Amino acid sequence: MKKLRILVLLLVCMSCSDYKSEIDTVLEAAGDNKKELLKVLEYYKNQENKEKLIAAEFLIENLPYNYAYDTTNLYKYRVVSAVADSMLKKKKNAWIEPVLNKLWDSLAIHERPYRNIYSKPIEEDVKKIKADFLIDNIESAFRSWKTNPYAKDSVSFQDFCEYVLPYRLVQGKSIENWRSFFQQENKNHFKDSYPIPFTKACDSLFVQYKNYRFNYWIAQGLPLLKFKDFMKIRQGKCTVKSWLNTYIVAAEGIPMAIDFVPAWGNKEDNHEWNSLIYGEKTIYFESYWEPNNNWNYNPLIYNNQFEDDTSGKIRLPKVFRHTFSTNMEGPISDERVQLENIPNLFRNVKKKDVSDQYFKTVDVEVELTGKVLKNTYYAYLGVQSPKKRWVLVQWGKITNNKATFKKMGKDILYQPFIYKNGRNFPCGVPFHIKQDGTIVNFEVAQSTHDVVIKRKYPPKKGLVKEANLLKEAVIQASNKKSFENAVVLGKIDFEPELRPYEFPIQSTKKYRYYRVLSKNKITINQIDLFQRNSNKEEVKLEGDFISSTSSKEPDFTWKGVDLGSPKLLAKIKIVPRNNWNHILKGLEYELFYLEKGIFVSLGKKKAVSFDLKFKNVPQNALLYLECLSTGRQERLFYYKDGKQDWF
Repeated sequence: MKKLRILVLLLVCMSCSDYKSEIDTVLEAAGDNKKELLKVLEYYKNQENKEKLIAAEFLIENLPYNYAYDTTNLYKYRVVSAVADSMLKKKKNAWIEPVLNKLWDSLAIHERPYRNIYSKPIEEDVKKIKADFLIDNIESAFRSWKTNPYAKDSVSFQDFCEYVLPYRLVQGKSIENWRSFFQQENKNHFKDSYPIPFTKACDSLFVQYKNYRFNYWIAQGLPLLKFKDFMKIRQGKCTVKSWLNTYIVAAEGIPMAIDFVPAWGNKEDNHEWNSLIYGEKTIYFESYWEPNNNWNYNPLIYNNQFEDDTSGKIRLPKVFRHTFSTNMEGPISDERVQLENIPNLFRNVKKKDVSDQYFKTVDVEVELTGKVLKNTYYAYLGVQSPKKRWVLVQWGKITNNKATFKKMGKDILYQPFIYKNGRNFPCGVPFHIKQDGTIVNFEVAQSTHDVVIKRKYPPKKGLVKEANLLKEAVIQASNKKSFENAVVLGKIDFEPELRPYEFPIQSTKKYRYYRVLSKNKITINQIDLFQRNSNKEEVKLEGDFISSTSSKEPDFTWKGVDLGSPKLLAKIKIVPRNNWNHILKGLEYELFYLEKGIFVSLGKKKAVSFDLKFKNVPQNALLYLECLSTGRQERLFYYKDGKQDWF
């Protein structure tokens, strides 16, 4: 019996030695699951199909660092997707957000996802995945690749292995047989579409999922670890739909990657989208299908020079792509660096930097200030995040108190940091990389000046243009709905900013109908009417909104209020369409300046008008105005010649 055990051990060792060292390492890491991986390798060795054997080796070699969350308790949250599915089946465009948010809020109090799912040990794919699943996955992937008329000659074997073959591109999700599901759901789509242009064939596939909608606020934090749960809700953030899209497309043999910016360079939040990799081209694709969306297939969106009236500036410090292959680089590959001293983004070895595929980049050498902590080998660049926080977006190796950061996006403000035990420590002055690649450092001067601040966040050009259309508009009143014999109560003889405007009313006559009339096509966020009560206090009146949609004055547009009966007014407040980031009366604000990465307070003020005045503000400093009363949109700016230049 002892000799038999030795013989079996020798056979296993001989079997392992048939593969390259990287695969031998994975087989050992698999523990008890090693036999499952060997079954896959032996299966394709015996088939004598070189491509499939290489594909199997690719999957197995890159199994480490792939994982799923424990879904034992996932059933506790499925009531949310079940309710959404029921509502949407009854009415395709049902407004599910209020119902789901209320349900989710009450559920999350007692069944916290962190406790039930995310704090439990992860399930490593290398120790869990089964031979039958991998073999079926490989066979199905090859079948879709070889039989898709768009893919068989235009998709390289390398792209196939990286973006079609893998059973996952997103960590944490459950291992599922999504290929057979979507192959059945979209049966022969590309075969039936051929030979129309590739992008049109893709359009006709994604239009089948046009009822899926982006919704930032719906059931925030709900664990969506299985694709069918999301397919019941059909709403969510860009991350979840980008994940689903890879399943839909890869099931057809077409490579689709997920690209992401860890944080925008000039506004809050992050973003993910898809990239179709076809032939020699990479076609950028927003995750939610929206007809006539100018972001779809538009390479200019992410070129770091884009700006339009609706989106404003789009600036990206870095772009990364999710991969199945393992990419060890930077601090995670350095044995000297402990894991707790590496930011989460750079612990992820299943990504690669594709910034230079999107925009012209620049390498930046930064001199670090202050005393660098002992045993610190890497510095990081951060971009501003809401509420005076920073998101680290790139690493640089420290040499002689300097660090070089590769392939950085331009027209963006950066702050150098070191990272220790989960905390950011500033280690240099903030700087702006201009479009021509030159660098402007913001060293705080000793001299001071006075500033007048109007906003806490940059305005969008489209909203400014809309507000400007109100110039020369008149405020009218009448007791006839047709506004026959209307009287003029006031005129907007200036270019409005994105804030409320109040117009005192001097008329002593009562009117039922009030409006703002213009020769331009105007938009107004709200019109509020006020009268004085017996205590001479201003009281807001209730009325019905009316507009020029049915007007007999084709050369004019107007927006107004029907009070139901004639009333004497004291004041009219008109608010252009805006994002409420102008200084607003009654709210409390605090001004900061940034000195070597530290926010230093210059004091708090309650707004009594639509601007704030601060004295003795350091010159050449970046400033930051925080609203302490409400909101989250706030950006650093530079004050010069009475203007706020935004970053």
